[in-house]
Amino acid sequence: MLYDPVGINREELVRLAQARQTISQFDVSKLTAEGYRVLCEDTDVKLPSGELIADGTSFRNGAHLRYSADLLVPCGGRPEAINAGNVSQLWDAENKLHFKYIVEGANLFITQQARLALEKRGCILFKDASANKGGVTSSSLEVLAGLALADEDYIELMTASGPDGAFNDFYGEYVETIQRIICRNAAAEFVAIWQESIASKKPRCVLTDEIGRLLIKLQSELEESNLWDNAPLRKAVLERAIPAPLLRKVGLEAVVARLPETYARSLFSSYIAANYIYRYGPRASQIDFFDFLQQLAQQPTTKAA
Repeated sequence: MLYDPVGINREELVRLAQARQTISQFDVSKLTAEGYRVLCEDTDVKLPSGELIADGTSFRNGAHLRYSADLLVPCGGRPEAINAGNVSQLWDAENKLHFKYIVEGANLFITQQARLALEKRGCILFKDASANKGGVTSSSLEVLAGLALADEDYIELMTASGPDGAFNDFYGEYVETIQRIICRNAAAEFVAIWQESIASKKPRCVLTDEIGRLLIKLQSELEESNLWDNAPLRKAVLERAIPAPLLRKVGLEAVVARLPETYARSLFSSYIAANYIYRYGPRASQIDFFDFLQQLAQQPTTKAA
């Protein structure tokens, strides 16, 4: 656990990140007088306030309950670390929240009951299922590259080669493209949830679940439909869904030919479902969907990032 009330030294954090080291290697001389570091293996540590910490692991596991800030982004920790039994420790006697905003970077860190209690008191909270979709997107597009590239091309373009262990320029471009796609999708989901929360007055953690179920349902229905057989629509969608560096290197026809049809249909359906729901919201009509498909087929193609 690393804490400094005036902010942890950024240069030292960057040094650790670049060296891939943990806070056990943090230079504690970079902390101010009120700052401290407590490692899990530590025992009987006295904080600058005089408080004695008997066990570092127990201190780490409950640390989120003792601090306050504008923003909490839990990016690891024990499941259900914030739950119905302790969530009341996140506001004071006057119902003032310790955190104005919570974005769950860690899966399962907060229970649904605790989320609802926090949102009821005015916390702006975005749950793990929305905040952590970037990892799913990244892994799926890595798989796409593996399927679309010939073996020799994949080794050359997507692995570190040569005596210096450097990556091909294609790899850097592909990573940057994935990052832009993740940012675009995250922004779209944020707007969809935010607008629907204003319109429906529902908690955002509930809307995350509702939108997720709608996306899965619509994608499944699209995969079983005959929309895939609409060649102009199929081409328009796949040119948007497949990252531009891959299209330039391989070409759309070659990519589709190398993909298992079930994978290609899933890519096609997931792109339509996500972009439709994000654009029109969970209460869109059948007419909205018809208009959306027409726009996809007629508008000039915008390749993925």
